[in-house]
Amino acid sequence: MIYSIDHASFTVSDMAKTIIFYRDMFGMKVDWDSKNEGVLFCGPECDNITGCPGTEQRLVFMSLGTSRIEFVEFTPGGKPLNDHKTSDVGAAHVCFKTDDIQELYRKLIANGVKMHCAPQHVGFGWTMYFRDPDGIILEAAQDDPV
Repeated sequence: MIYSIDHASFTVSDMAKTIIFYRDMFGMKVDWDSKNEGVLFCGPECDNITGCPGTEQRLVFMSLGTSRIEFVEFTPGGKPLNDHKTSDVGAAHVCFKTDDIQELYRKLIANGVKMHCAPQHVGFGWTMYFRDPDGIILEAAQDDPV
């Protein structure tokens, strides 16, 4: 039976750019990179798993604390996200917890990150949505003091 969630995954267009963004903005570290390990993800088995025949995938797992995200770059790539909304069916996001959302907001702005808005206070604390370089929706949240 299912007993836990191992990771979330996002498809990206440029792995080098993705690694730099998640490392520099959030302090995530690369745990495993199929390219560096010399592992190829292609062929009939991968075609069957992904439903994307004739592609090769580079997989990178990055972590922050005990949480991890898998990033996958397909060659050839698929279509880019085109201004999808958080209300679109199937839209997903990852939420990063912070102890200083205002400082994170300033850092994101200084680095040209596309923001939905400045941090907003909601029932449990502060939150904001923004986008990574591929337009993937991300969130940051800071709890109110107890």
